[in-house]
Amino acid sequence: MKLITLVENTSTGGTLKAEHGLSVLIESENSRVLFDTGQSDCIIHNAKTLNVNLQNIDKIVLSHGHYDHVGGLKYVLQYAKAPIIAHPEIFRKRYSKKGDKLRYIGIEDKSFFEHLGAHFEFSTKPQQVSKNIYTTGFVELKTDFEEVDKDFVFESNGQHIKDDVPDDLSLVLDLKEGLFVVFGCAHRGIINIINHCENTFNKKVIGFIGGTHLGPASKFQKEKTVETLKTMQQLKIIGPSHCTGIAMTCALANEFPDKIIYNNVGTVIDLGD
Repeated sequence: MKLITLVENTSTGGTLKAEHGLSVLIESENSRVLFDTGQSDCIIHNAKTLNVNLQNIDKIVLSHGHYDHVGGLKYVLQYAKAPIIAHPEIFRKRYSKKGDKLRYIGIEDKSFFEHLGAHFEFSTKPQQVSKNIYTTGFVELKTDFEEVDKDFVFESNGQHIKDDVPDDLSLVLDLKEGLFVVFGCAHRGIINIINHCENTFNKKVIGFIGGTHLGPASKFQKEKTVETLKTMQQLKIIGPSHCTGIAMTCALANEFPDKIIYNNVGTVIDLGD
């Protein structure tokens, strides 16, 4: 199984473009799954540069309903008409609220995408995407140190309510050696998600890449997350990306120098079977 990062906040250079967002292509012997789409048509440019044919995508999985993960979907739909797997709460009208200022961070309506040919498959449960590739489904908040960004709200009946991002899901790759997880933003907490995966699939997580949302997290959450990761001796790959931020990525590299992978646009990771 091979992972190709098409959109991320940084790139490996050349003519590849970077933007605040994430998109990862998972290629296996049997399928090609696109996980998220970034926020713009950047994905189209990078796919062409990396010789990735988006017309051959078998499934699209959306991690959650934020612009930096779904904004590129309208461009991808010009090439790929694959079924789209997502949580039913993905279309919440979402904002980041700082004081009295609201900034829209959600996505377009379901009908907008359907007009472009999108076919959605919604579920709150873990779903098999293709052979050995699954979604986590809804992840409960169980740890006492991980929390969803306090600035997140969504619109409901004319009011702005705290948004715990229940649609936040990740991809789980079931390998011979163990589980490998691809996070979107991990708004529900990377330790929560790892524990959820291990309990759901009854195997250990051996690695992960993707957004960890540790960049804006509290100092307490960062410290407890690192402390918990150190207890996970089975982890072989730690690939923080996107909303992890440069400072936290450097901190993780310092703590886990033999496990860290710098995941940028153009990064290819071959996981084997």
